[in-house]
Amino acid sequence: MIRWELGRVEEVLEEREEIQRLKVRLVESGETGTAVHYPPLLGRVEAGDEVWLNATAVRLSLGTGGNHFVGWVNRPPRSTPVRGHIMKLRYTPWQIALRTGEEQGSPHHEILRDCRSLEGAPVLIGELHSMLPVAVSTWRYLADREGAEPRIVYVMTDGGALPIALSRHVQTLTELGWLNGTVTAGHAFGGTLEAVNLYSGLLLAVHALKADLVFVSMGPGIVGTETAYGFTGVEQGQAINAVHSLGGVPVAIPRLQKADRRLRHRGLSHHTRTVLASVALAPAVVPHPEDQDLSELRRTAKAKHHWIPFRLSLEQVAERMSAYPLAVRTMGRTLEEDPLFFTTVAGAAETAWRLWRDLSDGLAPAESIARLASGNG
Repeated sequence: MIRWELGRVEEVLEEREEIQRLKVRLVESGETGTAVHYPPLLGRVEAGDEVWLNATAVRLSLGTGGNHFVGWVNRPPRSTPVRGHIMKLRYTPWQIALRTGEEQGSPHHEILRDCRSLEGAPVLIGELHSMLPVAVSTWRYLADREGAEPRIVYVMTDGGALPIALSRHVQTLTELGWLNGTVTAGHAFGGTLEAVNLYSGLLLAVHALKADLVFVSMGPGIVGTETAYGFTGVEQGQAINAVHSLGGVPVAIPRLQKADRRLRHRGLSHHTRTVLASVALAPAVVPHPEDQDLSELRRTAKAKHHWIPFRLSLEQVAERMSAYPLAVRTMGRTLEEDPLFFTTVAGAAETAWRLWRDLSDGLAPAESIARLASGNG
């Protein structure tokens, strides 16, 4: 189940409060590699420390970025302050006590106690973490162009990576001031606020962090098995249901790709087909490039989604992403290599933006959606 290998820390490559990135040498083989360490779990490590590395994913050539993960340090661990009493990573040796936004003693407890509505807030829901920087870059571009100052909050689920510190995109977007806060829901941890589940995480984003625009997705990493429902991205449909039940407007990003070598993901991904046809039981706004034929999905979907065609050129997408300093890749592909994917995300983000602007001007969600569907948004 787990491949443990003993290593020695040769160098601390990156040092932050929540994460250390290390250069390590494996004792048995002598090979060098990189490792990720989370100081809140075992305390900080230094060059020369011997560490036990979970090498399982690297040995299986899985998508961890080629990193080992520190599971133990060959010295007494250093305790860190205990805050709150909600446990995440429950019933594992690394369970941690965190103060969630909902719990008694939190400054947001009173707000959340009787709060049950997102009050019409638009929530953009993605499947892949790589959609986050594209969406936020698009929002910041539109904000600068229109002279607006929306508060943008990312709600990270526990469908992928659990520590939000692993995401360089979250780090960069936060440092740029483009993200005004983060919420880590379920067993995900390390956000500006912690949440017990997605429902309360959404409420915290809107009512505690005062979000105008919310983006929801898992952290880095996604699991798939080539079966109809055996992928962690089914949570996108569950998020649609959650946003709808809380009185928000769910905007679902369809996963559209042209360059994927896997036929099941080429064009409209089978993940999106499953999510929108049967997992999402509530209607979502589904923006899509106008030249993409989604008629089959429209016929088979159980919910009466709102299909919003848009037109966005590759040059316009590149312009929206031009101020973002990191390279953005999805499944290893860039904007130039898979323009359909990036165009779909940027167009969906712009649709959510138009919804927010309409709602801010006093339009009801149904009126705004009708405007967008007619091409007058």
